[in-house]
Amino acid sequence: MSENRIFKKQLKNGLTILVMPSHHIPKVSAQLWYNVGSRYEKDGEKGMSHLIEHMIFKGTERLSESDITAITTKLSGYCNAFTSYDYTGYMFDFPSQHWEYALDILSDCMCNCTFKQEHLNSELQAVIQELKMYKDNYSRAVIEDLMGVVFAGHPYGYPVIGYKRDLWNLDPAKLKAFYRHHYVPNNATLVLVGDIQPEEAFDKAEKYFGSIPAGQLDKPADLYLEKDLHAKSVTLYRDVKQPVVTCAFTVPGSSYKADYALHIMSWLLGTGRGSRLHKKLIEELNLATRVDSFSYDMFEHGIFLIRIQPKDLEKISEILTQVKNVLDEIVLEGFSERELERAQAQTKNELLSLFESNQDLASALGHIYLATGDENYLLRYQDIELPELKDGVKTLVANCMRPELMHTGLVLPLQDRNRDYWKSLQDRSDDEDGRVLANRTRTAILEKAQQVDSINPKDPLNFNYPKYETFTLKNGIEVLYAHDARVPKIEAALEFKANHLYDPENKEGLNNFVSQMLLKGTQKYSATELADLIEHKGMGISSAPGIMFVTMLKNDCAEAFNIITDIVQNSDFKEDAIEQIRHKIFTDIANYWDQPYGFVNDIVSSHIYKGHPYSKSSLGNVDSIKSISREDLLSFYKKYISPKGARLAIVGDLSNINLQETLESTIGQWEGSDIEDLSYPSLSDVSCSSLKHYINRDQVVLAFAGLSIDRSHVDYDKLLLFDQIFGDNGGMSSRLFQVREKTGLFYRINGSLLAGSGKQPGMTFVKTLVSLDRLNEAEKLISEAIMQAAETLNEHELGEAKRGLINSQVDNFETYRKMVSTFLYLRRYNLPLDYFDKRAQQLNHHDLASVRDAAQKFLDMKKMITVKVGRI
Repeated sequence: MSENRIFKKQLKNGLTILVMPSHHIPKVSAQLWYNVGSRYEKDGEKGMSHLIEHMIFKGTERLSESDITAITTKLSGYCNAFTSYDYTGYMFDFPSQHWEYALDILSDCMCNCTFKQEHLNSELQAVIQELKMYKDNYSRAVIEDLMGVVFAGHPYGYPVIGYKRDLWNLDPAKLKAFYRHHYVPNNATLVLVGDIQPEEAFDKAEKYFGSIPAGQLDKPADLYLEKDLHAKSVTLYRDVKQPVVTCAFTVPGSSYKADYALHIMSWLLGTGRGSRLHKKLIEELNLATRVDSFSYDMFEHGIFLIRIQPKDLEKISEILTQVKNVLDEIVLEGFSERELERAQAQTKNELLSLFESNQDLASALGHIYLATGDENYLLRYQDIELPELKDGVKTLVANCMRPELMHTGLVLPLQDRNRDYWKSLQDRSDDEDGRVLANRTRTAILEKAQQVDSINPKDPLNFNYPKYETFTLKNGIEVLYAHDARVPKIEAALEFKANHLYDPENKEGLNNFVSQMLLKGTQKYSATELADLIEHKGMGISSAPGIMFVTMLKNDCAEAFNIITDIVQNSDFKEDAIEQIRHKIFTDIANYWDQPYGFVNDIVSSHIYKGHPYSKSSLGNVDSIKSISREDLLSFYKKYISPKGARLAIVGDLSNINLQETLESTIGQWEGSDIEDLSYPSLSDVSCSSLKHYINRDQVVLAFAGLSIDRSHVDYDKLLLFDQIFGDNGGMSSRLFQVREKTGLFYRINGSLLAGSGKQPGMTFVKTLVSLDRLNEAEKLISEAIMQAAETLNEHELGEAKRGLINSQVDNFETYRKMVSTFLYLRRYNLPLDYFDKRAQQLNHHDLASVRDAAQKFLDMKKMITVKVGRI
């Protein structure tokens, strides 16, 4: 990455501009970061920074409430925003020919936002729904509550989203005063990453921002956090099957350039199969089924977190004891050089991946610069010698992570005797929300876009879509590969013919069980040895039903495929490993069925696809997993983990690698059985019905589903175009999201007429989260939006959908992982090599009437089921 360079300039008004050119795809990510977040709020203002982030998109003196999203959609862009403790940011990703519009919008929003009361009324409703959504995310909620006691008296102890009591009392005048003070150029940094030239970027920044006057900024208050030798704890009792254990430690913040050490610490302690805690708690003592570690990187102080999924509720006390014992060992002895080399190699691979994505790179650059003031720190991130690193992490543990400083957060199952009491608290909260928000109801209609008509989109820039080359190994594996030397790494994906649809009846989850066993040891390596071999080199291997993903540094290509060959040929399926994975899957099932927004998919599929392979759950269920024997696992492994019908996609820096020779001498030696084709029964028509599933949550999942078409259907592209207008993958310009804009009924909504479309028909599928008190209203309005979507479709929307799809094609080639997935997709559906070259012509062929007619067939509420999951 030595050729990477970051260019910096500061305008006279104090605005800092950082530019990092990256020309692999014609896209630019523009992000404007403000040095203001929740830590700057006073008492009675908690949540103001986050609410302002929402309100910025509601319009300016020039731009109407709908203009920002309308302009972004018309120009085939993407917009979003984020608020943290120390900063607030706004991002626009545009095709290169349109990136300048990001500066036009961002500069206008810096000083001209209107904060109208009617807009605030609907947005406040949506933020309250967002607050409820986060409250239902118990793993996140316990961390937030834990931070409240760990950082008591410090702004980091208050949730970024704020408190309802403060949000209810905020008005436009208060928001505008906060905005006027903090949203000034000398309190902001503009980050531009992508297909852009530095001098042009600086000139455009001057054009749009140069005339905005600097503000009068107060010196930030010194925030004191009293240190003590103490440990605090929080316990949440909720309607869950799977408990969660979280251990937390206060650590130096990002302003101290501690991010790299904390990243290394994560790999050393809890990330990956070779980490200390994975080996201790899972492999050695069989106390837990999952361990991970990560940090919240605030600027002044950070918090390092270890999250553990216990095997049993009774194991929690022993788990906490063992975590403390491991920390004691580290305080006394530190880490071995091999452990540190593993952590460095994994961190290097992750850093290389960061440089593949414009948006991710811009986000990392913005965060690091605001925290440290050093725009080049990211480029020097790993410039530390092993002895210095070894001393540094040992000191970090001794100063910040000794056992006596370990705070704990638990999410435990709700006891039966407390269920009615907990429900009464929720009902009281709903009633209170309803009473207060009744006075904040929006009556004004949604403002129409005004400026969007003056925007004239440009044609996409020429892009040479990468093409894969191919050869077939002697054992039948078809290899698809492309050389791309952007970063010195390689991504690969091995796609098997058999996936979870091949699970036998009453043995659902068998393929997933086998895929997890593939990393539990071979005849040559134990599970621990295999993990060490993979991770010490900076490799990553993940396995799921039907596919294995492999990431490696460039120089490790041959070794990586030697390991893959050993795994697919010689996995040993030892009894103790089988029982370990069995219990892990039990906890995975429990955890999955604690997440209503996820498991509603299974409820829908089991009804729509009854008796069809698509009804099968890849995870299985408790009874099916109990019934699976070692013989079942071995039989499936020998028959279906096979080179027959398999494809291998490889993308990366392949220079000086004889790929065909490397693969023939490794995975090409693998032999296996022929695999039969699946036969699919005919699907029955879906009739209107209503399903309910009870689980105690603050919000209800509301879903609508019906049968759709398969990938090869003649109307597929028509529905794909319609999807951009109807659901847009949850985008802010979609028809479904407009219901949220008008009412604030929900925070998120997803909808598609092609959900799961593959070799068999997919679904029309719409789902959202809404509070119980507004469920009926949401059901009525979303049903109306579904029924009216096709008949009200217009030429303007269809034109934007076509431009959006055409311009988004390059996204398939942004990262190596996306490229291998794209190549496999093309082969899976027998699409030609020049598919993307001819895509614009294909999409432009479809007219309004044909798209409308195709969509109308799958928006009939009489052929849909309605599913409600929650406190009903």
